[in-house]
Amino acid sequence: MRRCIVIMGMIGLCQSAAIADGRINATFDFNQHTLTSTLNDIGLEFQGIDVEFEKTFSENNPVISGFAIGLRRELFYAFTGFGGRKDVDRWDEGTYLAFRIYKSFALHPRGWSLGPAFSILYGIPGTTLDRTITSRYGSGNSYTHVFPVRNAEMPFVDNVGLSADTALLYPEVAVMLSRQFAKGGIRLDWIGGVRIIRFGFVDSSPQGDVFSESHAFIPTIGIRVGFRVF
Repeated sequence: MRRCIVIMGMIGLCQSAAIADGRINATFDFNQHTLTSTLNDIGLEFQGIDVEFEKTFSENNPVISGFAIGLRRELFYAFTGFGGRKDVDRWDEGTYLAFRIYKSFALHPRGWSLGPAFSILYGIPGTTLDRTITSRYGSGNSYTHVFPVRNAEMPFVDNVGLSADTALLYPEVAVMLSRQFAKGGIRLDWIGGVRIIRFGFVDSSPQGDVFSESHAFIPTIGIRVGFRVF
């Protein structure tokens, strides 16, 4: 959390005095990746939605073009009825605060632009990132448990007797292709990027248990629509 505050402070020092406009954005993204452990391959496939408030700086800012702060929720495919029904969509798994900075370079006078973006996400990961895959049943049972390594504290949660970190803090790097409509009142962003999350693996078999950790680079694609509010 302290790292997020430091980054926001640096942005405040770098921005120019004039601010062009403010927007309300909604982003829909799709994420897919296969994690590989000693025993199994575990597929991750999840969607997310972000709602954020964005501030755009004046065009003469040499460092960044703007920043955004928002809330992210992720879709979880649940099981219910003691496993009798699966793929039940729930939007209550995976909740993050998101902070994003970006730089835009004009490509065409009709409103096209292209540029990089960097985001920090902080929150509670969903069950879709924490799962167990069974290889065999019976006396020779083997399984793999995979989970995101939680690396940050959550205020008012760590003080209830939990000794480990409870929140996940991770970065996302992306490239945005943008187009403005209605004299800049509406903007569409096509986004391609990578989420960098550290995962832990527990491989259990009759031969013993093995624990390991590694970073996963999860590709993400999405579309963002924004409306200027002032």
